[in-house]
Amino acid sequence: MRAGWWAVLVAAGCGGAAANHETLGDRAYLNRQFGDALVEYRLAVKLRPGTPRLHAKAGAAALKVGDLTAAAAEYVALAGSSSNRRGEAADGLERVARAAMKTDDRPALSAALSGLRQISAGRALGSFAGQLAGGLVDAGSAAEAIAVLPYAAAAAPDARSQDSLVLQYSRALVRSGRCEEASAVFEGWIRRHREAGVAAAAQQGLLQCAVGLGRAAMAQGNTAAAEDWFRRAALAAGDSPLGRAAYLGLGDVMLARDDYGGAAEAFQRAALNAPPGDSAAEVARQRLSTISNAGTGVR
Repeated sequence: MRAGWWAVLVAAGCGGAAANHETLGDRAYLNRQFGDALVEYRLAVKLRPGTPRLHAKAGAAALKVGDLTAAAAEYVALAGSSSNRRGEAADGLERVARAAMKTDDRPALSAALSGLRQISAGRALGSFAGQLAGGLVDAGSAAEAIAVLPYAAAAAPDARSQDSLVLQYSRALVRSGRCEEASAVFEGWIRRHREAGVAAAAQQGLLQCAVGLGRAAMAQGNTAAAEDWFRRAALAAGDSPLGRAAYLGLGDVMLARDDYGGAAEAFQRAALNAPPGDSAAEVARQRLSTISNAGTGVR
C-alpha cells in the first residue's frame, strides 16, 4: 500500500528542476535509500517552498533517517502550506514525538510538541499524553511539561493520577515564571481536599508563588498588590520559613509607605521564633535596627 502511494506520487510529479529532484527522491525512497531521498526532497522544497506534498515527503524521509528535528519542521511547514492537511501534519508530529521519546532527543521532542500546540494540541496529544508525561516529569523542560501535562491529566485513569499530574503542571508553570497561573491551579487543587500529602505540596507551591509574586509586585512599585500577596502567604504560612519571608516582604511594603509602626510589627513577626541563621529573620532585625536609629520613635 505504501509503495503504491509513492509510485502514484512519482507519476504525478510536476515539471521543472523541482520535479526532477522530487522524482529522484521518490525513487530513492522506494529503494529505501532514505538519506538520498531526503537530500532530493530538500532540494525540491528549496525550489518550490510551500508545496504541501514536498513537505510531507521530506518529513517522512527525515523521520526514516532519524533527523527528527528536520522532520518536525517539515510537518509544521506542511500544516502551514495546506489547511486540508493539518491532520496529516499532526499525525506526523505525533510520530516524531514518539520517536524522540525513544531516543531521548530533547530538541526534536520540543520541536514536535511546539508544532502540535500550533496545529491540534488536544487531538494530537490525547492519545499518548500519559506516556509522554511520564518522561517529562523528571527530565523534560517546563515548556514541554506545560504542553503535555494538562492533556495527560484529562486522560488519567483515576483521580489520584490526575491530581499528581495537575500538581506537576503547576510546578512546571512555576519553573517557567508563570506563578500567577500556577497559583490559580494550586488553589483549585487545595479546594478539592483530596490526598493529604499532595494537598500539602500544593499548599507549599501556592505559598512560594505568593511570596514570589509579592516580591515581583514590590519591584514594580505596586505596593497594593505586593501587600495582598504577602498577607495571603503570611496568614497561611505562619512561623515557617515562607511565613517569615512573607512578613519580611510585608514589612518592606509598610516601610515604603512610611508606616513605621506597621513595618516594625511585620519585621518583629518575621524574626519571631526564627532559628539561628535564618536569613529572613536576620534581614528583619537589620530593618528594625534601621527604623529605630532613624528617629522614627519606633523601638
